[in-house]
Amino acid sequence: MLSSIRKLLDNWLVRAFFMVLIAVFIFWGVSSVVTQQGSGDAVASVGGQKIEAAAINTTYQQQITAYAKAHDGAEPSQGERRLYAGAALGQAIDRATMALDARHLGVTAPPEALRQQIFAMTVFDGSDGKFDKTIFNQVLAQHNLTPAIFMADIARGLDASQIVQAITAGAKAPAPLVQQIFDYVGQERTVQYAQLPFAAATPPPPPATAVLRRYWRNHPGRFSTPALRKIQVVILSPALLAPDQTVTQAEIADEYEAEKSRFARTASRTVEIITAEDAASAAKLADQWTKGADWAAMKRAAAAATATAVTFKNAVPDQFPSGRLAKAVFAATQGQVAPPVTGALGTYVFKVTQATPGGVTPLDQVEPQVKAAAQLRKARHIVAASVTKLQDALAGNTALDHLPGDLHLVAVEGTLDAQGLTAAGTPAPIPGPKALRAAIIKTAFDTAPATQPRAITGPDDSYYALTVQKLIPPALKPYHTIKADVLADWTGSQVKRQEEIAAAGLLAAVKSGTSFAQAASAAGQPITTSPPMTRAKPAPGLPAKLLPIIFTLKPGEPTMVETNSEFVVGVVTRIAEPKPGSDPAIRSRIQTALDQAMQTDILQTYATALRSRYHVTINAAKLHQISD
Repeated sequence: MLSSIRKLLDNWLVRAFFMVLIAVFIFWGVSSVVTQQGSGDAVASVGGQKIEAAAINTTYQQQITAYAKAHDGAEPSQGERRLYAGAALGQAIDRATMALDARHLGVTAPPEALRQQIFAMTVFDGSDGKFDKTIFNQVLAQHNLTPAIFMADIARGLDASQIVQAITAGAKAPAPLVQQIFDYVGQERTVQYAQLPFAAATPPPPPATAVLRRYWRNHPGRFSTPALRKIQVVILSPALLAPDQTVTQAEIADEYEAEKSRFARTASRTVEIITAEDAASAAKLADQWTKGADWAAMKRAAAAATATAVTFKNAVPDQFPSGRLAKAVFAATQGQVAPPVTGALGTYVFKVTQATPGGVTPLDQVEPQVKAAAQLRKARHIVAASVTKLQDALAGNTALDHLPGDLHLVAVEGTLDAQGLTAAGTPAPIPGPKALRAAIIKTAFDTAPATQPRAITGPDDSYYALTVQKLIPPALKPYHTIKADVLADWTGSQVKRQEEIAAAGLLAAVKSGTSFAQAASAAGQPITTSPPMTRAKPAPGLPAKLLPIIFTLKPGEPTMVETNSEFVVGVVTRIAEPKPGSDPAIRSRIQTALDQAMQTDILQTYATALRSRYHVTINAAKLHQISD
C-alpha cells in the first residue's frame, strides 16, 4: 500500500509541487527584463517608471521559439502571439513592482549572497565543476548582457526572495487537511465483479421480415442519410497563399538570422533514473545495475525496493527535479551507472543512455523550414492587407461569387454533412489546415439559410465567409438496400437487452440481501476478485468505468455499469485506510506540497496588491506591435 502511495505522489502531488516551483521561478526568477526610460516606446508604466518594448521582447521571443520547437517549426497564430506578449509583459510588470516595493521597504541583498548565487549557477562552471570567470563573461556576451546588468538583475531577485520568504514563512497547511489527503491517496479497496460481455451471449434467430421492417421504420436515425447542407465559401488564409509566395536566397538568409534562436539546440540527455528512499537502498540498486542488470530488471528491482524508476528522454537541465541531479547527469559518462546523488525526493541512481550536445542547426539543414516561414510571413502580410477590403465588400452586401478578384480568396462550393463528408461519404474538398476546415464546417451548420455572409476570424490568422444555399434533410434509406444492416442492428439490440436483464437481475439479488458470490453462482456468472487497489493504481483488468464508482460505494454496496462491449456488476468487499503514523516521508511531502500551494496563493495576492499600489498602466497598442 505504501508503495502505491509513493507512486501516486510521484505522479500527482510532487509534480504539482514542481509546477509551483517553476511558476514561482518564472514569477521572481532571473530574466533579461531591464526597465528603461525616455525613449517614448513604453509598453507599460509602473510607479512612473516605463517598461520598453525591448525589455520584454527577449522573453516573448523565447516563448515563440519554444512554441515552434513543440509544433514542428510552425508559428503561433496572432491570438497566441498576443497571449505570449501579454505573459512576457506580465512578468516584467511583476518584477518592476517587486523592485519598487523592495526599495520602499529598504530590502537589500548583501554582496556575499550575490556572490554565492552566481557561483552556484552551473552554466558558469568550468571543466573542474567550479565557477569560471572566462565562461561567465562568454555566456553573458552571448546573451548581450554585461556583468553589471546581470548582477543587478540577480540582486533584484535576491531582494525579492527576502520579501517572499518573509511573507510566506508562516504559511502552513493544517494537519487535518494533510491527513485527509494522505487518507485519500492511500486508501485501498478490494472489489468483486462479474462481466457479462455481449459477444458471449447467444444471439436470437432472425425474426420475420415484418419485424425487421418495423424495426427499420422505428429507428430512422440509424438507417437514414445524414442531414446535408449546400454551402458556398470564400477563404482568406496565409496557409493557402504561402506556397505561391516567391522568396529569394537573400530573404531566406535574412529569415534564418532573424529567427536563429528557433534553431538553437539545447544540450539534452536521455537518462534512466531510479529514486530510492535512502542512500543504503540506492547503493544496493547501483551495485546491481553496475554488475550488468538491464533497465527492465532494474525497474523490477526498484519496485521491490519501493523506489521509483523513470526514463527522461531528451531532457534539458531545468526538467530535472533537482539542480544537483541535473548537474550530475550532464557531467556523467554515457553508458555508465553514475554514483548515487542525494536530492529533495530521495537518493538518485542513474545512467545516461544518450547525450545530445547543444548548438545551432546550420541553414542548409533547415532551409525548407526557413523558406516556408518566410513564405508564410509574406502571406500574412497579404492577408492583413486584404481583410479590410473583404469586410468592406461584404458589408456592402456583395455576393460571394461577385467579390473583387484581387482579394486573394479561395472559393469552394458543395454539399456536406456535419462531419464534413459529402453525400458519397468522402471528405468535402475544403482547402486549408485541419483546424480551419473544422471551423468552416461548424459555422456551416450553425448558420441559417440566406444569412448575409460576413468575414469570420478563423484559426492561424485566417478569415472566411460562407452562405448556406440549401438544406437537405435526412432520408430513410430503402429497406432492400440495407436489409443486412437492419438485421445486424436488430440482433445486437436483442443481445444487449438479454445481457442487461441478466445484469439487472444480479444487481437486484445483491440489493435484496443475497451475497454477491451466491447471486453470481445462482445466475451462472463467474466472478473476479481484484487485488487491493488505490485510485492511482487500479487492479489489472478492472473495467475503467467501474473504477471511479468503486471509490464512492460502501462495503457490500453493488453497482452496475455499461461499457461498449459488456455490462459489469461489482461490489466492494473491503476498504483499508492507511495506518496512523505510516510512511512519515510521504506525509512530509504532502505537507510540503500543500504548504507551497498556500504560499503561492499568498504570492499571487501580494502581486495583485503591488500592481494596484504602484499604479500599473499598459499601452495596448504598443503591446500589440510586438506580436503583430
